Amino acid sequence: MYSCDYHIHTQLSGCADNDLSIEKIIQLQQIRGVELIGITDHDYSYQSKIKTIQAAHQAIKKTEPTIRVHFGVESQMLEYQSTSINIRLASYFDYVLMAPNHYHLRGVAQPKSFSDPRRVALHEIYMFEAAVACPITDAIVHPFLLSPDVFQFSKEEIAAFSQEMMRNVEQKRLIFQLDLVSQRGLGIEISPKMVRYNQLHLVEFYQLCLERDVKLLIGSDAHSTKQMEEISLLNPILKELGITDKHLWHPNTKI
Repeated sequence: MYSCDYHIHTQLSGCADNDLSIEKIIQLQQIRGVELIGITDHDYSYQSKIKTIQAAHQAIKKTEPTIRVHFGVESQMLEYQSTSINIRLASYFDYVLMAPNHYHLRGVAQPKSFSDPRRVALHEIYMFEAAVACPITDAIVHPFLLSPDVFQFSKEEIAAFSQEMMRNVEQKRLIFQLDLVSQRGLGIEISPKMVRYNQLHLVEFYQLCLERDVKLLIGSDAHSTKQMEEISLLNPILKELGITDKHLWHPNTKI
């Protein structure tokens, strides 16, 4: 429905397929008719290696894309006022995606309990607040979306657990943060992972985002060519939400 995808990983991320190069991503997206994309490897892929960043820029330029290609990065909150990326490194990218819940990575603050939805709710909103307050954040990715692998639940179990978790997120506290998101012009990612992880109750969260004038970032969070195609899973959800171009977040553009 919408021809953009601002959250795509390459082989540099390590957790992505070995053959997922910048050139291949651009070629496949051009064939699919996608008009706007963002290459967003994890910040640990670069580790202040300016030559690696320059090589990525050159790869984009060498491909001579017929579509618009942005060069972003995915970082994560480690704790309040502590991120995995510094301002100097962030300055080399068009935009910074901030993940508030990369619990599988070392150094990221953990919920006090992974089995109590109330404690997870408190931690999720705390990390969301941290991401919103972070001055280098341009968009927040997969907020309140829980990974079955991290929580060691089945898809059915994680769906029920996540729904209960969201019920325990203080509504006034969440609305206050979304108003800050709107004021700062940040984006909130809507990802096909919510379908893959069976967490469609998050549609209510995105409805609240729209009510508070928050722009939504469309991102596949793809680590493979198959996952790039999964962006189409969002089509019925975007239709249900009544999303139009005016509701979408774009990096540093007036689209």
